[in-house]
Amino acid sequence: MREHLVNLALKLVGCPYIWGGANPWVGFDCSGFIVWIYQAFGLLPSGDWTAEQLYRRASLPIRKDGSPVLPGDLAAYGQPGGPITHVMLALGDDLVVGASGGDHTMTTVEEARRRGAQVKVKPLHYRDDLVGVLPVRFPGE
Repeated sequence: MREHLVNLALKLVGCPYIWGGANPWVGFDCSGFIVWIYQAFGLLPSGDWTAEQLYRRASLPIRKDGSPVLPGDLAAYGQPGGPITHVMLALGDDLVVGASGGDHTMTTVEEARRRGAQVKVKPLHYRDDLVGVLPVRFPGE
């Protein structure tokens, strides 16, 4: 299942970053991307989820340096002890995929294209505020 989830996520590379976006027909923000992917595989109940809510929903321990990051895990960014402000989907091999490059002012496809805000593949540590990687349990694991 992890391989299929990652393959679906990679098919969305290039989709525009739109604040509040939650599907490929409109565009995604960071949490909208994760929610859409996880819900497509039955890993998350329906609802509107923020990066912070996704982080808090995970009841599993956060992987720290040295632990394997598995495809489909959730990379959480923010300040330690503070709010989680960004999430990406782990691909393995120290890579993540997700909607990035935008913010709350990004509301049109034209603006997203102008600023290069879209679903992208990045190194896991592309930001210096990585809080950790939350393992996600898949059915059968």
